[in-house]
Amino acid sequence: MGIFDFLKFGDNSKPSRKHISFAKSALETVGTFVEKNEFQLHSKKIETYFTTIIWRKEEQYIKITASDFPTDYPYNYDIILGEGNCDDFFESEWDSISISDIQRMSEPNKKYNGYDFPKKREFRASLEKAKTELAEYGNGFLNGNMELFYKARILTNGEKKPERIIKKDKNGKVIVELLPYNVIKKSD
Repeated sequence: MGIFDFLKFGDNSKPSRKHISFAKSALETVGTFVEKNEFQLHSKKIETYFTTIIWRKEEQYIKITASDFPTDYPYNYDIILGEGNCDDFFESEWDSISISDIQRMSEPNKKYNGYDFPKKREFRASLEKAKTELAEYGNGFLNGNMELFYKARILTNGEKKPERIIKKDKNGKVIVELLPYNVIKKSD
């Protein structure tokens, strides 16, 4: 076995015990909290190096993403707030922000960049801290007040949403998709 064997293409879809444990802790800690705010579990994907869990409430969603893929060092996880289609990568990439984007906007002198992916024994404590920060900085979003979310999204992603996305359909055919413009513009 070589030092760079992890770079070889293989089946990384088999859940690792570490990510199974992380997902379980996330569902118990953050999941229980967001479900009290009427969000419902939408999807859960656990792989060897990645975890993605999504909760939805109408057009809003909360996503936890975690990675400890060897080339992604330093390993981290994040809480993402979004609006729109959480299953379409291109749309969700523009329509979402990290909770740390709201933290940076609220406290510009502090450094926020998500959360370090902890050791197994530290999952619960780290996720409790993340839940507390979600409750503090994402409270408006959780309760349907999107004003701060929109301001942070404009600062992070720009004011204009892409008007079209070029992607491939399931048959490999290139398609151009026009996207609705759904950003609240700043009033002059």
